[in-house]
Amino acid sequence: MCGAALCYGLLSSPSSAHADAVPAYACVTVNLADDGTLTGSHCKATNGAPATGPITQPFAVWSALQLTRFVWCTTGQADTPANITASGCVVIL
Repeated sequence: MCGAALCYGLLSSPSSAHADAVPAYACVTVNLADDGTLTGSHCKATNGAPATGPITQPFAVWSALQLTRFVWCTTGQADTPANITASGCVVIL
């Protein structure tokens, strides 16, 4: 679990400056269903997250407009900037 400042730092840090940076997507809107599936719209891939295609490693998703919405997911599909879909997701903040 991380605090807002720490999560923001991990998700917004350039990967070249932080080898342990978390692959992430910054989206305008993040919707998480009760079954752990997620949809995000108007997204930008950061920290080495793939911009298109399958997402095969754990990653974070967050929304600057939904300040309390930081989500950790295990797999997904990216089609940025339009959207991402994911599964195995839980809210971490």
